[in-house]
Amino acid sequence: MSDKIHVLDSTAFYAGIPFQGEGKYYTTYQVLDEVRGRGIGAQLIHSRVQVTEPSKESVQKVKEASNRTGDQKSLSEADTSILAVTLDLVKSKRGEEVVLVTDDFAVRNVAEVIGINLSETSIRGEWKKITWITYCKGCGKEYLDPKRSVCEVCGTKLSRKPRPSN
Repeated sequence: MSDKIHVLDSTAFYAGIPFQGEGKYYTTYQVLDEVRGRGIGAQLIHSRVQVTEPSKESVQKVKEASNRTGDQKSLSEADTSILAVTLDLVKSKRGEEVVLVTDDFAVRNVAEVIGINLSETSIRGEWKKITWITYCKGCGKEYLDPKRSVCEVCGTKLSRKPRPSN
């Protein structure tokens, strides 16, 4: 890891990234709560990582983007917070490269849509942006509205799948 700014999702902590090298590291209180539950020491984190909160404006932008991609149900509060903090840092750290370090596919998908640079900890293979569609396993009807959870035709709980690319 170089001197660029790294915004760390919980997967980055599990991979040991903030403890491996030099650089500027940021995360959110929500992510910190997630990793504390896995036994990662808060004192060590606070000595290497700046913990911050996102702006309401950036949280709203992340929510709008996750609605467009169909990932809103897959994003936790921590996921939303880390994406929003990354947006805030991109705006405030002009001239410095800001990258979000995560292996979470929903987080990566939304980050791609809103133009956040990404770095992974251990993803294998090629990753590409996905737009989700909800569909009924019972009758096959597809819905573009990601908030819909039950089929209006047969009442079956809806599932999701990647929307076919054109």
